[in-house]
This record gives sequence, structure tokens and C-alpha cells, in this order.
Amino acid sequence: MVATYPVTAASVGTTVATGKSPTDHAVSESAGKDCSMMRVFEGKPVCERRLRPDEVPVEDLTRQKKVVPTR
Repeated sequence: MVATYPVTAASVGTTVATGKSPTDHAVSESAGKDCSMMRVFEGKPVCERRLRPDEVPVEDLTRQKKVVPTR
């Protein structure tokens, strides 16, 4: 079935892997922004400003204490 519908399979794979459809990626590249049609259902604008790599929030887990359960 995957071979019968390669475009659909690729679309599903892309959406699952990135959270955005191939159309969303095309619109994002054309607009130079981060676009997702699903944001319409969340009451948000379809396109948002792209974050620079240094603006992406990252949680630093290296300084957290490791918890060892007691018996």
C-alpha cells in the first residue's frame, strides 16, 4: 500500500517526523517564516518569525541531581 501512494506515505512520514506537512514546509521556505496550517485551529497566526539557533530554548539537564531510590 505504501508503494501505491508514495506521496501520501511521504507526507505522513514528514508530518510525523517534523510536525509539519510538506505544504507547511514549502510555505515556510517561501515566506521565510515558520508556518503551520494547524495553528489556525489553535487560534494562532499561521506563520511566526523563525528563531535563530541561539534563541531556541534548551533545557540544561547536566546540573540536575540524580535521584537514587532508597530501599
